[in-house]
Amino acid sequence: MKKLILLVSLLSFSMHSQNVTVNSGRSFTIQSTSSLTVGGNFTNTAGTVTLNSSSDEFSSLLVSGASSGDITYNRYVNIVGTGDWDLVGAPVSGMAFSSLITDANIATNGSGVYAVGAYDNSLDTWTNATNATTGDLALGQGYQMATTNGGTLSFTGAIANGDQSVIINNNNAANSGSGRRWNLIANPFASYLHGNTNADGTNNFLTVNTAAIDDNFEAIYGWKADGTGYEIYNNSSTTTYIAPGQGFFVAAAGSGADQTISFTQAMQTVTGADDFISGRIMNPTSSEFLLKLYEDEILIDNTRFYFDNDLTLGLDPGYDAGHFNQDASLMSRLVEEDEGIGFAINAMGSDALGGVSIPLEVNQLSNVPFRISLEDSSIAPDIEVQLEDRLLETLTLLNDEDFTLTAEDDLIGIGRFYLHLGNVTLGVNDPEDSYVRVYKPNNSDYIAIEGLVNIQKARIKLYNLIGQEIIHKVLSNNQTNYRISTQGIPQGVYVIKLQFENSKITKKLIIN
Repeated sequence: MKKLILLVSLLSFSMHSQNVTVNSGRSFTIQSTSSLTVGGNFTNTAGTVTLNSSSDEFSSLLVSGASSGDITYNRYVNIVGTGDWDLVGAPVSGMAFSSLITDANIATNGSGVYAVGAYDNSLDTWTNATNATTGDLALGQGYQMATTNGGTLSFTGAIANGDQSVIINNNNAANSGSGRRWNLIANPFASYLHGNTNADGTNNFLTVNTAAIDDNFEAIYGWKADGTGYEIYNNSSTTTYIAPGQGFFVAAAGSGADQTISFTQAMQTVTGADDFISGRIMNPTSSEFLLKLYEDEILIDNTRFYFDNDLTLGLDPGYDAGHFNQDASLMSRLVEEDEGIGFAINAMGSDALGGVSIPLEVNQLSNVPFRISLEDSSIAPDIEVQLEDRLLETLTLLNDEDFTLTAEDDLIGIGRFYLHLGNVTLGVNDPEDSYVRVYKPNNSDYIAIEGLVNIQKARIKLYNLIGQEIIHKVLSNNQTNYRISTQGIPQGVYVIKLQFENSKITKKLIIN
């Protein structure tokens, strides 16, 4: 069996070997632009093994067999500052908090609190390390971290052997009364991982973990550190790799039960050159575009629209992706099967470019001027993209100009703004197929009614399956969105009827 004994002090390469041994007293360094793939076993017999990284390049060490002995990964971590920090996990096992907080580059407030913090989604809180923090960083868990000037932190420990896993859960307030669905995890290996199907059709993070991640949020949420929140990576994104020790958020499936996220050896690769902070936004070979919302020249938020064959107007897990912040300034809704989730990526079939109307969710304070622009478009230039303001009864052709508005009242939710693509006829008579939405969100205790703009004298009735009237309410004329409580109503199938003007919507609802 081939065996390579490393005696060198500095190497810069991409190399494959069957077995690797670093002898006692010897040093072996893999530069940020380099990688080593070990097809067999890796052994460090009291030598020094160092992996380096920079702000946009990360070295990789991939071991297929067993490994023994420690390595040190000098992992780049972003600068401290408002909105700047980084999401990072240990790329080795056995890294002690006490060693990390004594690193010369770690930021501190000078009073014994350090810029490395764990996220608790049951309380939606962060807890930073102090001089009293003991134990090791958990393998596969992400942490918020920052350095004083943007530099590396040293992580020393063993290479993770074999497949790794981490437990996540959904503590969303709608499900359990407190907390959130989001879990901060991290690549536990000293190598990259295939992130999506464009990186590897089978052995990628999203495909392997599809059952553990909420279908509405089946994506990787990476921190951008530019003041605009999180970049979303899924199967609608260009080829995506997860850097060594890279932290990111995922949304747990279910309503509180533990879910298992797997990081498998088969996902590992030495391919990749960057982390999420630099950002990779669009897939240049696809049909897509962004809507961006600005206040003056400051980008506040954006929502992305993606078109490809075999996708639908409803939920396509792994392609559609809900926004990390469901109170964000700009989101879109699914054209079909809308259950109240605001999406940051709305994926549809290519035929939707021939004519579709998409609800937009705009959440903006009154008397604050804003504009919405069409940008980064790769759809055919002759496809019209129009933004409708139903309250003011205006249409803006975004291909030619931005939509601008200073609202007299706070803008909340959907109903007022719609995006029309291609050959769409406005003013249709069927309200269910155009503007008004009636649904019961999963794991909630209310029925949602949205989109009643410029509609008077609306009435709602709820019946059980034997025709008994359970709810009868007349809705206020000055509201566009409503929530009707279902507390105290037994679980089961019901029929809801919404009547207004000369129209009526009838739907079946499941209350659970």
